[in-house]
Amino acid sequence: MRRLLLLAVLTALAAPPAAAQFLAPDTVGTPLTLAEAIRLAVEQSPEVRRSELADRSLGSAVRAARAGRLPTLQARVTPQQSYGLAFDQTTGQVASQTVEQAGFSVFGQLPIYDGGRIGATIRQVELERDATAAGLERTRQEVALDVAQGFLQLLLDREIVEIQAEQLAAAEGQLARVAELVEAGARPRGDLIAQQSVVAERQTALVEARGAVALDRVTLVQAIGLDPAGAYRFVGPDAEALAVTGALAYAPRPAPALVAAAREGRSDRRAQLLRIQAAEAAVGVARASGRPSLALTGQVGTGYSSLQRQLTNPDAIQPTVPVTLADGTEVFVGGAPFTVPTGSPALEQTPFFDQFADNRSGSLELSLTVPIFDRFQTRRGVTEAQVAVEDARIALETLDRAVAADVLQSVVQAETAQARLAAARVQAEAAAAALRVERDRYLFGAGTLYDVAEAQARLAEAEGARAQAAYTLVFRVALVRLAVGDVDVAGLADQITGE
Repeated sequence: MRRLLLLAVLTALAAPPAAAQFLAPDTVGTPLTLAEAIRLAVEQSPEVRRSELADRSLGSAVRAARAGRLPTLQARVTPQQSYGLAFDQTTGQVASQTVEQAGFSVFGQLPIYDGGRIGATIRQVELERDATAAGLERTRQEVALDVAQGFLQLLLDREIVEIQAEQLAAAEGQLARVAELVEAGARPRGDLIAQQSVVAERQTALVEARGAVALDRVTLVQAIGLDPAGAYRFVGPDAEALAVTGALAYAPRPAPALVAAAREGRSDRRAQLLRIQAAEAAVGVARASGRPSLALTGQVGTGYSSLQRQLTNPDAIQPTVPVTLADGTEVFVGGAPFTVPTGSPALEQTPFFDQFADNRSGSLELSLTVPIFDRFQTRRGVTEAQVAVEDARIALETLDRAVAADVLQSVVQAETAQARLAAARVQAEAAAAALRVERDRYLFGAGTLYDVAEAQARLAEAEGARAQAAYTLVFRVALVRLAVGDVDVAGLADQITGE
């Protein structure tokens, strides 16, 4: 008989097979709360980061569109070297030699009127940027809720581990009592073997529950974007704590009011409305192509030429001879004899920088452009833009139907989860009472060990269902908020846990 008792104790103390590192409880590592997990996931999510890049790109496009009202300014430098016979624009000479030239000019143009194209473009790009920002907020909400779901699943599976551990302890205690009864001759030896089988089943269930928690941790670490090799300890409330904080108290609002709130508050719907307005602005851009435009253009410049010469001493008096008629009479101009210089003046190349002041030029032009016939390109552009507007409106109608369906489905699922939690609580209480009755009946010889094992299995199942119903209700309520658009990413953890 003592050997039977020793066998029961050894079976009760036997560790689950292959209690590996991943199956161990997560009692060490960096603690992470639900709020911290959501924050890290939103910061590191590839979807969020891509949306942020798109938002930055459109911000740059807005600045570029606004700059369309500013004048353009260009500077041009044209160095040139020519050989042989050529005309020098700077000196007006035709020379057959190597000529070095350089032109310096600044061009500017100021748009005065462009048919409203710039204004419509600015509005279009600003609306597209606002739509992208609204879509970015929706992406953040979805990422945050996905991480919250994984976090709640981890907490649920952790509760199931505790339930299975409690059931294993109860089965081991029952095994010890059966061993005593068998040793006393009050029960057959088969009851001991049967209870050992029950303990083994509880051990297997505990290992499987721990395996589910380990998989949840791996999935959650990946979803958050953490280092897979790191050690993390996820900290969150259990089902009892959720009941205390009021997270399990759900009072649904009327469905029509929720649908109306969703159409007002959802950022993806707001983004679609902005896309419609952006498409309408694009129609204005297309129409502006067929309107007149007015622009002011100006240019200033100067140049240099190696042919340009100047007197070596302009102040020196040059020798002259008077101009006479055929009979020798002098020609007078303005009362003074008209003379011409004799010989060739002493010339030198005009210095490089001196030519900048000598060769200055400029122009100012006001140009009016009136499109007369553009092969129907403007008409085609307007038609395509109007089609895009109608397509955006159809997309809004489709989204409105989807929003209403999301709200109604989430409400139905939340109410179902609430009813399931109430039923699971009753079932758990009934299963606990039934187990106490079956244990008492077995001790008094009125019941069988099989009835006790069945009652214990039903209690484990009922407690697991109660925990699952509790966490499901919390998540379904969060889905209602997401469907309505009432999700504050920064405060989502507090909204979920009720703290």
